[in-house]
Amino acid sequence: MGNEHAKIDKKDIERIRKESKSAQKGKDVSQVSTGTIIFRICCALIAVAYFVLLIFGKYFFKGNEKLVESFNPFSKFADPITWVRVISICIFTLTCSFVIRYILGKLTKVKIVTKKVGIALLELLSSFIKYAAFLIILFMVLVALGVNAGEILAGLGILALIIGLGVTSLIEDIVAGIFIIVERLFDVNDIIVVDGFRGTVISIGIRSTKLLDVGGDIMTMRNSSIGSLVNLTDRLSSAAITIPIAPTESIDHVDEVVKQANVDQLREKYANIESGPYYLGLYDINSKGVQMVMVVAGCKEDSRYEVERILFKEFKLLFENSGVKLGLPDLTEEE
Repeated sequence: MGNEHAKIDKKDIERIRKESKSAQKGKDVSQVSTGTIIFRICCALIAVAYFVLLIFGKYFFKGNEKLVESFNPFSKFADPITWVRVISICIFTLTCSFVIRYILGKLTKVKIVTKKVGIALLELLSSFIKYAAFLIILFMVLVALGVNAGEILAGLGILALIIGLGVTSLIEDIVAGIFIIVERLFDVNDIIVVDGFRGTVISIGIRSTKLLDVGGDIMTMRNSSIGSLVNLTDRLSSAAITIPIAPTESIDHVDEVVKQANVDQLREKYANIESGPYYLGLYDINSKGVQMVMVVAGCKEDSRYEVERILFKEFKLLFENSGVKLGLPDLTEEE
């Protein structure tokens, strides 16, 4: 009984958040600093200018082959201008990384794509591209500065070995995260139960997974610590309620009232009810003689509590309009 008041669906949480934020929507937009906007515009202009020079530089700098070749990060020109080549590598790599990650971000909102690929995989690719871009920049800049590529790779291999021996737990988390995503155990926006904690998956990182519960609390757990779990999104859930009927009321009369009411029509009235409702009849009788009847309906997990509230409302109205007396549960027993 202590948790009954917490029956709030993910949809309810999101609606409350949207309503609370809508009043500050204009304020939030205005809070974006002018400096940030100018910085973004400058980055975009630099990227555009760079690719224009990369493509049409030979027309702008006729006779200066060294400068033109230095703009091309893949050019095998023997003696490029070092600072131009370094800047070119940084701009080219970061721009390509941003464009690819932007496209992946848009794909996470396309249901056809996410249904087949999964949001988590797209987010993992985006994170991988972000970190890979910096490694590529580091490698190419060192090569441009004259460092031998073989020595760089050998050094990275030794460094990776040292790090691997020192952070085995991190490697375990990374491997577990990859298996979670590849095997599609769950995805972003799925509702799962792990070690008794029920929540909506809001992110699946390389190292950890974050769950949002109905109270708005976020639980972060290491991927390697996730053992047995239940994915409630993969199947229909059951919204079950029990209604107390007065001890003096005939249970046969209650059964007849529900039978005559044709409660199947509630499925047409409420889109969240996917099957049922099913009236299961007498469920329990407490020490006060109060008769408990049960009603069950099939629905998606993220709307289970909403469907339960619908069932309570509709059956209360049905019993009141039909003269069925409701009782009270035995509070002394529950205390």
